[in-house]
Amino acid sequence: RRSFAATMVMAKVVLALLVMGSAAAFKPMATPRLSRRTAALYMAGVAYPENAERIKVGDAAPAVGLTKAEDDVDDTTVSGLFGKGTSVLVNVPGAFTPTCSNTHVTGYLENLAGLEAEGVDNVYIMAVNDRFVMKAWDDSLELDSFRNAMRQSKNKIQPELIADGAGTISASMGLLVDKGDMGGRAIRSAVVFKDGVAKYVGVDAGQPEASSAETIMGMLKKEREDAEAAKAAAEAEAKAAAEAAAAEAKAAEVLEGEVDQKQALIGIAVAAAAAYAAYGQSVTPM
Repeated sequence: RRSFAATMVMAKVVLALLVMGSAAAFKPMATPRLSRRTAALYMAGVAYPENAERIKVGDAAPAVGLTKAEDDVDDTTVSGLFGKGTSVLVNVPGAFTPTCSNTHVTGYLENLAGLEAEGVDNVYIMAVNDRFVMKAWDDSLELDSFRNAMRQSKNKIQPELIADGAGTISASMGLLVDKGDMGGRAIRSAVVFKDGVAKYVGVDAGQPEASSAETIMGMLKKEREDAEAAKAAAEAEAKAAAEAAAAEAKAAEVLEGEVDQKQALIGIAVAAAAAYAAYGQSVTPM
């Protein structure tokens, strides 16, 4: 049999080994060795472009390049893309984020026909992500099903995603914000361009309100109704003016006819008087 002392020594040895193992297991990982260039970039952080003045109604679309999510779509510029017709540019903080995917973008996808009825030619969703992320988000949102449904119903809107990888487009409109660890992000917003000029700018601090599809449709509907009311008023005014002119012309015609009739009667009376006078002179007294 082992002595009690030997057993205690063995126990102390096992306890020491356990403590050493635990210390090794929880020892912090060593910082990986970086090259000088990588370390400099790491320390400096990512440099995003400076914001221009925030876009406002009446401003032209910026002439900066953009990349769409689809491989088979040619790159172009913002001013080139929005230079003709009426289009909505929806800026979201990031692809796959819950609010963007479940509320903001979905609101537009569910109202494509309604937007087209109010004169919208196309809808573009943009985020500060690379085009591969945007393409994956395109697939996740099942945009092809919406595009096919619009084609089948003879509608022309074909929603597209735009990748603003470096935040250049967002910054050119004054809509880039630094989110710290999340990097540069676009401020949740929507811009309606008509023939290359901003006709509506809605910027949100939180949930989509000023930039929602419902707000855009409401704005466009009111604008359409106001235009229709103004047109109807102008047509009514023109019709009233035409009717007044016609009545005045008719009154003048009647008056002219009455004058002519009076002149004719006067002429007859004068002729009769002259005839009577001539007759009186030609009669020989008996």
